[in-house]
Amino acid sequence: MPEENRIVLNTTDAIYFVEIKDILYCKSDNSYTTFYLEKHEPVVVSRKIKDYEHQLANSGFIRPHQSYLVNLSHLQKIDKTNGFTLILTGNKKIPTSTRKKKEILQILQKELRFQAESLHFQV
Repeated sequence: MPEENRIVLNTTDAIYFVEIKDILYCKSDNSYTTFYLEKHEPVVVSRKIKDYEHQLANSGFIRPHQSYLVNLSHLQKIDKTNGFTLILTGNKKIPTSTRKKKEILQILQKELRFQAESLHFQV
């Protein structure tokens, strides 16, 4: 298995070798980051989310909020009625900061190749 398809998560109890595609999202708690995975219990590591944002930047992840890093391959829909919430696989709801809405739409247009007309709505 190629190394670029996995990430190493070093915790106090174990070292996890996680497939990047299995990461739903990451949540920050100051100096800790919790990885929420598709087929595994959450994994908590003692590194800041910013470190992982750079590491996962070319793997289809976006940072819609200061506390979250989201895998676009698990994006199911965007709930515009509830503050522009990202809905992921398993109905996981991720908030979007107000100042990031336009940036997220631009990223989605580029990364997911949305038709330009599908993004013409009020944010």
